[in-house]
Amino acid sequence: MKTGSLTSRWAVYERMAGLCGVVSPFLGLILIAVSIYYHPSFSWTQNYLSLLGVEGPARALFNASLITSGVLYIVFAIGFGHSIPTRRLLVRLGTLSLVLGACALSAIGIFTRTTGTPHDCASVAFFCLMPVALFLIGAAQLASSKLASGLFTLTCGVLMVVLQLIPWPWGGTAISQLLAGLPLSVWLVVFGARLFMAPNRVKL
Repeated sequence: MKTGSLTSRWAVYERMAGLCGVVSPFLGLILIAVSIYYHPSFSWTQNYLSLLGVEGPARALFNASLITSGVLYIVFAIGFGHSIPTRRLLVRLGTLSLVLGACALSAIGIFTRTTGTPHDCASVAFFCLMPVALFLIGAAQLASSKLASGLFTLTCGVLMVVLQLIPWPWGGTAISQLLAGLPLSVWLVVFGARLFMAPNRVKL
């Protein structure tokens, strides 16, 4: 009875985690858009997104969006990791990287760019840990013969790295940051939807 109850509770949590995965990218983008609306002088090609966290009337909203998105990512990562029956080392490491990357995202909102080194370290950690997480999870998916899922996940990871390294004519500004995070957002929505619709089943 206790086992069945625990399984049922995890199924509910996994559905909630899936919803967090779907909602978090859209919530973040909406709040960023609102922050930009209240910062008319913000330039996509000359400023970093982090400028929105220290200037303008919506700076608190922008920082809150990063912190909230990080928390939602963590909820998703735990549910996603638990939904996978196999306890392969790659899955565990991938889930851990997701959680740490999510913590880094929240840290970006906590330590604004005026803090200097803490903010820079959090930003670098986020853009490094998330691709690593996708590579590990993608490798685990391929090892479990989930070819389509594995290739999709690895492609998202590769795109995150490539989009960070491309020498854009406008430099590493807001557009570059948004583009680099887009593959992760797509991945979160896809697997968040799967987790929400079919909890307590194989999500690899």
